Amino acid sequence: MKRIVLTMLAFTLFIAGVNAQKTVIKTERISDTQARMLEVTAKSYVRPLVVDLVVAKGQACKKFKRSYTIEEYKAMGGSHDNLRSRVIYEATSDAPDAWNCDAVVAATFKIEVTPEGAEVEMKGFPANFNPNSWHNMEEKDFEWMKVDRAISFDKINDPDREGAVITHIKK
Repeated sequence: MKRIVLTMLAFTLFIAGVNAQKTVIKTERISDTQARMLEVTAKSYVRPLVVDLVVAKGQACKKFKRSYTIEEYKAMGGSHDNLRSRVIYEATSDAPDAWNCDAVVAATFKIEVTPEGAEVEMKGFPANFNPNSWHNMEEKDFEWMKVDRAISFDKINDPDREGAVITHIKK
């Protein structure tokens, strides 16, 4: 019942908030129209899924290299972020020279751009999802995410630090 009353009140305020105005001058016609609407915003809360990543025991840090022509680099927007994303995507694919994994953990990049093209070298640990560990996020997961976020922001905002630790999960 309260929802119906609130909905009717919101609709009434919406109708009352609409304002139209016209102005006409003798020598020249000028028209000005204005409309104001109430903005309805909905907030939704979801509980994400969490999964463990498994890096094989004894797995050494792997290296993945790619070269792109200057045209390919410009087609990617000339952005280092786009180069990183492209290399991660190619490394996690099932191509013959790729790692065929679900994610790259602790990836670091060396990017060199010349007038001829761009060369990217990525080092990281290939990881796969543990198929038995999928679960809805619980309270204990929130705590480690807060800690990890605080540590990550401190590292990212440090001006003396070059590069960033980037992880990527392919869809």
